[in-house]
Amino acid sequence: MQVKGSVCVTLAGFMVERITNTPKHTEWSRTVLDRLVGWGFPPEVQQRIGALGIVWGVFETNLESALWAFRDEDVAGVRPSTDNSTVSEWIKEFGEGSYKFDNDVQDILQLASLTANDLMEYRHALVHGWLIPFPSGPTFIRNPRWNGELRKRDSNDAHVDENLLDMAIDAVWVLCNIVFSARTACKNSSAAQQLLVMKTDLARARS
Repeated sequence: MQVKGSVCVTLAGFMVERITNTPKHTEWSRTVLDRLVGWGFPPEVQQRIGALGIVWGVFETNLESALWAFRDEDVAGVRPSTDNSTVSEWIKEFGEGSYKFDNDVQDILQLASLTANDLMEYRHALVHGWLIPFPSGPTFIRNPRWNGELRKRDSNDAHVDENLLDMAIDAVWVLCNIVFSARTACKNSSAAQQLLVMKTDLARARS
């Protein structure tokens, strides 16, 4: 016996209804994902782009609170000093460090800042750039000047493949751990040693 929108089967003498309807938004989502495969975004690449977006968001949000720790800033009930600034400004300030750290740690923070700035350019191009489906793999170009227009920001591009996205995900995860440790070290100076241990990982991310 078949009922519209479901399948009825007999199980131990009872009629059991198994719903088979797929919501329309799910159908269209799958259609879009399939279309992206045709544009050069296989499921493995789609997955990595999503992961990069998630981990970058973790980095950004924790970066802000790390700066509060650098400044000994109590934000309860007041507007934080970071509230009217950009992520690029947060990254720059993170590289300037804090009076709480010695020179070895300051060098780590400065290198992390440079790495984060480069990675931010890649991420921004990926999220905000024009999609160009090259045979070798998709590329995003941000702030192009195809019509002779003047741009406030420089043009940059982001090529997309599994290897590059793996490197980007690895790099931003390293940055997350540096931010976590730097914030902790503001209250516990022994945690600064963990930052020095990350020097090798940071060098890999920077490369």
